[in-house]
Amino acid sequence: MKKVCLLRLAELSGVARPCLAAIWLLAFLLTGCHNDPNPKPWREKRADGKPWVVRYASMPEEVRSLDPQVSYDSISRMVLEPVQDCLLEYAPMKIDPYELQPCLLESIPSRTMNADGTVDYLCKLKRGIFFHDDPCFPRGKGRELVAADVHFSIQRLCDPKVESPISANLAEYIAGMTEATDAAKRNGERFDYATMKVSGVEALDSHTFKLHLLKPYPQILYWMAMHFMAPVAQEAVNYYDGLPHADGSRGEMISRPLFRFHPVGTGPFKIVEWVRGQRFRFVRNENYRTTVFPSEGWPKERDAVNGPLAGHALPLVDEVQLGIFRELLPMWLLTRQGYLDRFAVQKDAFNSLISATKGLTPKYADRGLKLEKAVEVSTFYISFNQQDPVIGTNKKLRQALSCAYNPQGFIDILYGGVAPIAQQLLSPGVFGYQKDFRNPYAFNLEKGRRLIAEAGYPNGIDPATGQPLKITMDTTANSSAERQLAEYEQRQLEQLGIHVEVVENTFARMLEKEDQGNFQIAAGTGWGADYPDPENYFFLFASSNFPPTGKNINRYKNPEFDQLFEKMASMENSPERLEIARKLNEILIEDCPMVLNFHKAYFVVTQPWSPETQVNMMLEGGFKYMTVDPALREQKRREWNAVALWPIPVAIALVIAGLGYAVYINRRRNV
Repeated sequence: MKKVCLLRLAELSGVARPCLAAIWLLAFLLTGCHNDPNPKPWREKRADGKPWVVRYASMPEEVRSLDPQVSYDSISRMVLEPVQDCLLEYAPMKIDPYELQPCLLESIPSRTMNADGTVDYLCKLKRGIFFHDDPCFPRGKGRELVAADVHFSIQRLCDPKVESPISANLAEYIAGMTEATDAAKRNGERFDYATMKVSGVEALDSHTFKLHLLKPYPQILYWMAMHFMAPVAQEAVNYYDGLPHADGSRGEMISRPLFRFHPVGTGPFKIVEWVRGQRFRFVRNENYRTTVFPSEGWPKERDAVNGPLAGHALPLVDEVQLGIFRELLPMWLLTRQGYLDRFAVQKDAFNSLISATKGLTPKYADRGLKLEKAVEVSTFYISFNQQDPVIGTNKKLRQALSCAYNPQGFIDILYGGVAPIAQQLLSPGVFGYQKDFRNPYAFNLEKGRRLIAEAGYPNGIDPATGQPLKITMDTTANSSAERQLAEYEQRQLEQLGIHVEVVENTFARMLEKEDQGNFQIAAGTGWGADYPDPENYFFLFASSNFPPTGKNINRYKNPEFDQLFEKMASMENSPERLEIARKLNEILIEDCPMVLNFHKAYFVVTQPWSPETQVNMMLEGGFKYMTVDPALREQKRREWNAVALWPIPVAIALVIAGLGYAVYINRRRNV
């Protein structure tokens, strides 16, 4: 007896496979197209029953450290900002001029000028601020923030093992820092927190302290708005030591992370998930009462968005998912589909989004997207290692390389021509910036060829070898865009007849090389200002700020520059300070320890459900001020990702025809 209704494999490949493909197509269409790459929200509802609101954001690279006393790069600070509040913070809507406001402190510290030239600042912490709940505390409950935590943080700046990059800078001003650091060095680099006190931080009571400065330094208020002076709990630093410890519940040895990978702060969010290389997930700190949404400071055109939020408790959303995207194109595609709430427009999306008149194209304007121009207080450049025997000792060679480089092409590739070319180190809006100044070593290829000949390398040829002078350029190259930019920089410099070898690095490895001085030329370097003051730019080239305790990665040293910088650093803004800033600029331009590139500015597109509520780029993320309309987002996602229905009847017809044909063939073969 023959077996019927079972198709042999050969028959499947020739007859039934089209039928099965049609069935799969039908099933796909009926279930819809789900391409949301974001993980499910941490919760569905808040404790009060209201919907759980998520904000979807992006960043380009993994972090290096989340230790408040160490983290200096913008990427690490973006992750740290929602977790760790500072003593002061920037007003989110005030940028002309920038303005500080209290955060952990009750008010802006009052200043007393003493007869001996020293300065005191009286600081009062707000009461009722608690560290996040964490296993480092008894029973896992965060304790209240006190003045002793501020002293401990300043002690950490003095600890040689912490390697804070700003310790040398602040030690010039905060009394007792140098003495505490020296005591640790005499103790074999071991800092004894019980005995090595910093006299410049004097606790008056549990929530009040005085900060004693050795000399006037108005910029100390800006430092209070940075994480370096943010208070941390000694319990957290001691607990997260990176070593295995016995788990009391199971008796197993469990390795704890290092503190730099497990911050325990007082901020509006806490980290609940970190998938390395993929994403961070933050959820709201239910105990956060430190700040509220401001009641003024924005222009009239933002009243409709910001007005209803005035005085509202922060944060405004329950969760932030911060995805790591090393390529630009995926971010743009996800923004188009509604799976990212904000997008910094770069090259892959510029032509699609931005019209010839620098507005949104009609297609995306009709969708309700909004276009904003973001301007950072920053300057980017290519760094020369002044300790390199070839580059560092030959000023005319550095000047020639500067003249060979045209920043406009870089700006066109990355920012669609929006960012301005940097003619000087200071960025627009900073005291001392000279609007009409023009860099004498800006792009001028003819001048560059003349200078490289004067440098001893006519036509780029090294007389010692008879071959093109070989120079190594380190860069980050984790995406196609970064590689394209590196190739552009390579081609520009090679116009002098030299050979530039590009060495690709991860972001973290690049930072290590800069700190170690293990490079000849470093591309992609620059400075996003910690605060809008010329001191915060020129200190990058002060010889007292070599790494690892400073940020003079160029290893630049000029006694005249150092002397003028020391005088200018502690001055109030005045005509004399302005003149010194101009002289410092002239010295740097002539010595040419860098190739100036651009001041960062770019377009930002926001979704109709996530309008901009703050514009201050001194805030790395500003997540606590961000808002979302989840219902509108869900509606737009359905519209933008709707599945076309016309293929369904076609698929049904194919299924019926395929089944009929398969049955017909099967019957003929079994007759």
